[in-house]
Amino acid sequence: MKKIVFVSLFLAFGIQVAFAHHNFAAHYRTEEMVEISGVVTEFRFVNPHARVYVETTNAEGNTEVWMVEGDASVALRRSGWTENQLKPGDLVEITGNPSRSGANMLGWKTLNLADGTSIGGGSGRLEERLRILDATLATFREQRDQ
Repeated sequence: MKKIVFVSLFLAFGIQVAFAHHNFAAHYRTEEMVEISGVVTEFRFVNPHARVYVETTNAEGNTEVWMVEGDASVALRRSGWTENQLKPGDLVEITGNPSRSGANMLGWKTLNLADGTSIGGGSGRLEERLRILDATLATFREQRDQ
């Protein structure tokens, strides 16, 4: 009985920690969007979250480095990304949600390259799921209507 109570309590508290860590709104102001532009200094195509480091110039003319967080490399790969998608020196414009802490951090939504290419995938799990759902429904309808 003690073991069941202990395991139940452990799971109850453990689940809260997991939700807190994976809650995007806990880290970023989801009600606000910010756009930054600058030069990529580093692209880390890793799990649990890919990161783009961008050097920008603020309103006072000072250089700042922003850490921009996206989806996991696994999710980005499903959207067509590769580890060579971005290189140091690439010019980018990134739109995303600013950090709640006030640090130079964004949870990215869209990323635009200098050539006009717009790349989704940052924090885009919903869009990816909808794309997969649409494809699955289309396949189902084709099979049903045959």
